[in-house]
Amino acid sequence: MSNEQLSISHPLQPNQATSVARMFYDRVAASPDVEAYRFPTSDGWGSVTWAETRKTVDVLAAGLLALGIRHEDRVAIASSTRIDWIYADLAITCAGAATTTVYPTTSADDVALILADSGTRIAFAEDDAQVTKLRGLRGGLPDLERVITFDGTADGDWVLSLEDLKGLGTMHLAAFPTAVEGVVDAILPEHLATLIYTSGATGRPKGVELPHRCWTYIGAAAEGLGFLAQKDL
Repeated sequence: MSNEQLSISHPLQPNQATSVARMFYDRVAASPDVEAYRFPTSDGWGSVTWAETRKTVDVLAAGLLALGIRHEDRVAIASSTRIDWIYADLAITCAGAATTTVYPTTSADDVALILADSGTRIAFAEDDAQVTKLRGLRGGLPDLERVITFDGTADGDWVLSLEDLKGLGTMHLAAFPTAVEGVVDAILPEHLATLIYTSGATGRPKGVELPHRCWTYIGAAAEGLGFLAQKDL
């Protein structure tokens, strides 16, 4: 039986979204003022609603479009778990690109392999440690055009800050107000959403390609089985 036949006949998928980006947009539309994420800050805890999350994501996604990111281009994230990781991942998705995951503890040699093998064009880097690692690899990564750092030092050229990216996105949306929405509308279930590189029990890491329908299936299944509800955080 084909994947298409399974998708049509499976009882847990009547509400399966077209893409992760569409699933996110639908969630925002359904409950814009509901708390979406809560995260640690220097003062305790921060919180954002779904509408606030989309505002940040759209600006970052527009920034990626302004930098030339196009459909299914690879954009890496080298960072520990934090709210900026979520923003970056959703922005990559809403720009129609594919998130390439890089553990922050991954060795320089394996980072080079992952970024080269995936053809990553832009990488989000958490801090100066990750930026330094990428700088050392730059000569062997001709496809890597820019680095966006969350907390590291930007140089205004090859390494941009998150605020730099937001600035580019703001200008892009001023010129093309529906740019991100248009990209989201064009994403199909079979389009690539994520490249996850295995740690590799033997040999070097290998990329696992996950299309949007893999993630949206999980969402539909969780909803169908009653594991999650809108009141959950």
